[in-house]
Amino acid sequence: MIGELNLIENKGLMLPGVLSVVFYVLHVIIGGYKWKGYSHLLQPISDLTATGAPNRALMLMLTTIYGFLALLFAVLFTILKSKEHNLLVFWGGISFIVLHLVSILYPLFPQDLPGAKVTFRGRMHILITALIVPFTILTPFFIGFGFISELQWHTFGVYSIITGILILVFGGTAAIFYAKKLPYFGLVERLNIGTLQVWTFVFSLELILIK
Repeated sequence: MIGELNLIENKGLMLPGVLSVVFYVLHVIIGGYKWKGYSHLLQPISDLTATGAPNRALMLMLTTIYGFLALLFAVLFTILKSKEHNLLVFWGGISFIVLHLVSILYPLFPQDLPGAKVTFRGRMHILITALIVPFTILTPFFIGFGFISELQWHTFGVYSIITGILILVFGGTAAIFYAKKLPYFGLVERLNIGTLQVWTFVFSLELILIK
């Protein structure tokens, strides 16, 4: 009985992963809805928390909650679960932690809105994004290759590797769209970020549901 209760409690600690994605989606949906004229197809998600953006305080609150929940999930997984598997899974967990440690700096360095004067904080926003990219790619790759040899986790391992490939492709495409100021950057960026968010949601659910 005590063992079952500990198992339930242990699995419950993986719930922040699911909740983090919920808050991220709420941030995007509510932000787009409350900003009249905002385009999900053309504008980056960072515009919602940019300097001078409408409803910025509310958007910052939602993204801050998301950031700390995602970081909590990454830390708990790495400490409680990763060492039960291949060493690559542990390093994937470390990469996951670094990814979210860096990302919680975003509220301190908001993006400059298009047409606005370029600021130091706006430049730092771009630098933070550049720092996050390698960890965003490495996390699903490490975890995927670590899981792929385990029967119970093989399917998720394959899915994780595919996720890493998609993030690599969508991330590269987003960088080209941003550099060349091509239309529909917002759509391409959402494909990239959405791929990671879906992976995080599925990962958290797998950890909760698998015995």
